Amino acid sequence: MSTSVKKDTLRLFPLEFFNKDLLEKTASRVEEIFPVSVSLKEALPVPERAFNPQRKQYNSTIILNELKRRIKGLGKVLVITERDLYASGLNFVFGEADIANGICIISLIRLKQSFYGLNEDPELFLNRCLKEAVHEIGHLYGFSHCPDPLCVMHFSNSLLDTDRKSCNFCNTCRK
Repeated sequence: MSTSVKKDTLRLFPLEFFNKDLLEKTASRVEEIFPVSVSLKEALPVPERAFNPQRKQYNSTIILNELKRRIKGLGKVLVITERDLYASGLNFVFGEADIANGICIISLIRLKQSFYGLNEDPELFLNRCLKEAVHEIGHLYGFSHCPDPLCVMHFSNSLLDTDRKSCNFCNTCRK
């Protein structure tokens, strides 16, 4: 008799229309790291009240608060956007997690080489997307920030931090 482990389902919502190929690749890689099945969902509208015209950025906390009503009861949710995000007290964020409501968001805009005036590198971009997705999903599963700069749960204060860390958990976090 075989026993199977029941997988959680993680819902992945793009904020607005999105590159489906990127979503599928990210979903597939997330399934390799977490014991989850990723379900791609229809795009959600951007909560425009989250936009700060002085900063020309969107407040990630406001977006999460607006979206939690739409996704209530769906379990864990990852939202991916290309909008530039910030949170209170920070110049920008790559992502944010609302652990209590099981929802997290990542922004891809600052993960793109073109944001810095450089030529795009699709593989580097995909790795950055995956690292930030795994990091925020990790928070939904109770992981805190890790002091190990190579651990996926290390806080990324800059793109160099994201590039330095791996897509995986360190030995301490894995335990």
